[in-house]
Amino acid sequence: MAKPGSLFKTPVPKETAAPVEAKPGTTKRGKHLISGLFEPPTYRQFGVLSAELGLGKQDLLREALNDLFRKHGKPPIA
Repeated sequence: MAKPGSLFKTPVPKETAAPVEAKPGTTKRGKHLISGLFEPPTYRQFGVLSAELGLGKQDLLREALNDLFRKHGKPPIA
């Protein structure tokens, strides 16, 4: 039963969710975050480009990193 003065007359049951299985190749294990802080116009333009191309932001970052690697004579491994 709820405590006196409680807004709830009966206790709220805790929901148990089934474990979510990761899609093949989407695990975070062995990966590292690469990030940066940018001004709002840059962030918005990046989001708009992502939507226009129908690609996720991570896919765009992968493309940008591979372009950067090629520019500096490194193999595109992202």
